[in-house]
Amino acid sequence: MDRNGTGRAAARQKALGRIARVAATAAAGGAVGFAAATIGPVALAASAAITIAAIAVGLWNTTPIGFRPNPRYAAPSPARLRWPEAAPIAPSGRNRRLVYCVHGFPSTPADFRKAIAASDERGWDLAAPLLPGCGGDPRDLRGTEWSQYLAAVRDGWAELRPRYDAACLVGVSMGGSLALALAEEACADPALAPSAIATIGAPATLAAWLRHGLVVHPLVYLSRTIGAFVPSIGAGLPDPDREGEDGDGDWKGYLGLYPRQTYTLQLGLRAMERRLGEATCPAIVCHARGDRMVDFRNAGIVEAGLGSDDIEAYVANMDGFGHMRHNLMLYDSQRDRVWSRILDFFERHTTTTTGRD
Repeated sequence: MDRNGTGRAAARQKALGRIARVAATAAAGGAVGFAAATIGPVALAASAAITIAAIAVGLWNTTPIGFRPNPRYAAPSPARLRWPEAAPIAPSGRNRRLVYCVHGFPSTPADFRKAIAASDERGWDLAAPLLPGCGGDPRDLRGTEWSQYLAAVRDGWAELRPRYDAACLVGVSMGGSLALALAEEACADPALAPSAIATIGAPATLAAWLRHGLVVHPLVYLSRTIGAFVPSIGAGLPDPDREGEDGDGDWKGYLGLYPRQTYTLQLGLRAMERRLGEATCPAIVCHARGDRMVDFRNAGIVEAGLGSDDIEAYVANMDGFGHMRHNLMLYDSQRDRVWSRILDFFERHTTTTTGRD
């Protein structure tokens, strides 16, 4: 599928959003008129109070009102790592080109380890930070939030980017959203600008029913309130004896839902989406049709918003599998194919030599 196909899908989503807003406004006006005519002023006042309260709850859970980001973070302790593969991946320093990889939530750099050798063979160093709160115990996530994840990614990029002739960003799932947010900042600075960026299954939004017709789950609209009382739901570690399917049994990360972190992701994604036009570097947007974690329509939103004049789409068809069809770096049927496609794209947009130190 090309960019035009996903772009048209995004345009349809925006049109549907406008229709939904008009319909909602008309319905609300009609409801008020009907209520005033049939149930009387007292009942109407009670209904209005309930409506106002519902709006207040919605704003509290979906906007930064009263929220202060805290980007200070602590790097995960190596002593707490649950799996050796979850450790950060340091670049080898053998090559003059870097691919800087950002894992998803709540995953680990293990997602990228099987791509190290293939990257080195083609003249690329591979690096991947471990995001705050990840890789150890699910309880470590409780004090973390989007601004800390972005700060950690930003700091690692600022340290590594100046060492290389060319450097590109790759992000999986929320890591793709973080990579986009980083590109929005870095593209304005020639010393830090990425040569290109690749996203894999990246969300542009968690809850945007009116704007895009997308809602991951209705409880997203209550995530801040729930998070004040329940730090996690079903938190745990994957069964070490699971066989999995198509390689997804090798995934190293946390299970469960994390309401407070979901709220901050929601804020971070909204800010990222608003600034997509500032990400002007070449971009390849990868997504699986039928993704059960991040709706495929997110790819169209990202492509439509990017400020780059060079955008490519990679669409995976995984209808024959029963897994989540989400993290293409996990799946044996997709990993080599998508990674080769990403490096092909990067190499078309880098002018540096491939020689090694």
